[in-house]
Parts: sequence; C-alpha cells; structure tokens
Amino acid sequence: MGNSSCSTAEKKAEAASKNHSEAERRRRKRINTHLATLHKASLLAEVVRRLRELKKTTAELAANDTNSETSQSNLFPTECDELNLCHSETEPGTIKATLCCEDRPELISEITAAVKAAEGKVVRAEMATVGGRTKSILWVQFVSPTGCGAAAAVKGGCGGV
Repeated sequence: MGNSSCSTAEKKAEAASKNHSEAERRRRKRINTHLATLHKASLLAEVVRRLRELKKTTAELAANDTNSETSQSNLFPTECDELNLCHSETEPGTIKATLCCEDRPELISEITAAVKAAEGKVVRAEMATVGGRTKSILWVQFVSPTGCGAAAAVKGGCGGV
C-alpha cells in the first residue's frame, strides 16, 4: 500500500508540473504577442516622426528656393499643385516656368504641347520625381515677341495646374 500512495503522489506532482508548464507556456505566448504589438507600435511611431521631420526639412528647402535660377535650386516636389511663371533674370526674353503636380505618364507630352502651342522653345530643363510627385523647371524662349500672351498659353495648357 505504501507503494501505491507514493505513485499517486508522484502522479499528482507530475500532473501539477505539467499544468504549471502548460500555464507558463500560455503566459509566455500571451506576453510575446503583446510585446510584438508594442514593438510594432513604437516602430510605427518612429517612422511617423521621421516622416514628419523629412516633410518639415523639405518645406524649409522649398521656402528657401523661391526665385533661385541656379542648377543648385531645390528640385524636390512639394505636396501642393502649383505653376509659377516669371521672367528670367539671367536670360532676357526667357520665361522660367515651375510646375509641381502629381506624376502621370502623359505629363511631359502635355508640357511639350503647351510650349509648342505658345511658339516657345525649351532652352533648359530641370525635372525631379519623388514619391509620385514631380517638379519641372523649364526655361522657355519664345519665337514671337508676344511674351505675355505666350506665357498665358503655357499656363493654360498645363493641365489646369
């Protein structure tokens, strides 16, 4: 009889150990899932912070590049659609057109058609596309002396930007 009580005690101890191991395994699984979620959340928060920092830097660079005509000018596209036309300070008879909008396959064809319709010739161009946005800076010389009318034609032919 002493032997059977010993085996019963061993069985109880073994069952308790097994239950404890199973409970510990479930606890670790629950904690690891929670930690993975926390890690993803902190990583996402860091990505959002960095993205905001980069947007701020880009906006500051764009603000510093209002009328610069050098090739060192900021070519990063901004988030707003815009079209600016101004007379070139360095090249008489030339208009500087700055266009910023969503990139699309037909954009360059539309710009080319607008310049041709205004009887202009692109003498210099700088273009950049980042994240689905594009910025184009074109220096356009006009064949006919109707600079203002030609500039309006270019502005009207740029897809409503």
